[in-house]
Amino acid sequence: MPLILTLAALCAPVHAATWQICDMQLQVTEVVKQPYPGLRAQVLKTRPASPDVECPKEGAVINFIPETADYQATLARRKWPAKGQAIRIKYRYLDGICKGDGNEHPCRIEHYPFVAQ
Repeated sequence: MPLILTLAALCAPVHAATWQICDMQLQVTEVVKQPYPGLRAQVLKTRPASPDVECPKEGAVINFIPETADYQATLARRKWPAKGQAIRIKYRYLDGICKGDGNEHPCRIEHYPFVAQ
């Protein structure tokens, strides 16, 4: 009987992490050139996909590199919004454990896919 309980404990279901999504309205405040290209924007409005999603606070200023809608590539710079432009981003993140340098540490993978308006 103890063997069966041990096997049952070892075979417990494992749940994969899921992407957390936050729909955000932003106002571009600056097109950053140094130290690397990106956008700086103020958060105007947020709408989390579920109550436990951590969206940036309204009024906060964030830095990011805009990505394509499928978040597979960086958006071509000629398609980046200009300073003062209002945009919509479908921010998504995944929390996990990273092992980049051999040491495990908590990390967050973030994507900022641009939603055409």
